[in-house]
Amino acid sequence: MTVFEIQVVSDIVCAWCYISHRSLEQAISLWRKTYPGGKQDEFRLLWTPYYLNYNPHSHSVEKQELAKTNPKTKDLTQEQRDKLTLRMDRAGRAAGIAFKWGGKIGPNPGSRDAHRLIRWSSAAIPTSTSSSEDGGNMEREKRDALIEGLFDAYHCRELDISDRAVLCDIAAQAGFDAAEVRTYLDSGADADAVDAAAAESKSLANSGVPMLVVQGERMDGVQDIQDLMEVFARVKESG
Repeated sequence: MTVFEIQVVSDIVCAWCYISHRSLEQAISLWRKTYPGGKQDEFRLLWTPYYLNYNPHSHSVEKQELAKTNPKTKDLTQEQRDKLTLRMDRAGRAAGIAFKWGGKIGPNPGSRDAHRLIRWSSAAIPTSTSSSEDGGNMEREKRDALIEGLFDAYHCRELDISDRAVLCDIAAQAGFDAAEVRTYLDSGADADAVDAAAAESKSLANSGVPMLVVQGERMDGVQDIQDLMEVFARVKESG
């Protein structure tokens, strides 16, 4: 059995990060189905926060309004905006994602609480292989459902993930206790640690996100499933 350690550097409000997340999921699933002994391999994902900081205002703002002042998109013509949206829609559909472009994003860092929840849910996942079966798998499945729920809420259901009531609902749907989640969020716990990790990610992922580090091998941008499979194979063969 091989233990794959994968660092995932991303931000929930990043559409390409959602696509990258789906590609990684599909590559892991394909590996387990097709590679000899792949079912016994373990994939440990370390989710690392990154702040894109789209909203400099002190309140939640419509995403489409922010796009007009975003340095990367403000100078685009309407035709260029339409082409970019079409490209994103096509990439999303290929990954099984139905993007919607409405909704709001909270003031910077608008995804801090979402990243705090990911950190909190990850803390319950055992790190030792011997304890990863039984309860460990359940906690990992809940964490993964939470992450999928966060991406889906922001990108497909047009919800404001800086709203703690929204986050509690997402966490409850993933199997967590909503009251416990609310207590955690309101406590401010891990906020400084998440901010520090996000600051470190800025220097690490200097070309932006998404970014993966698979057993020390860095992969920038959205990765093709076959490319991920080839990296997994190299790790397996070297191990």
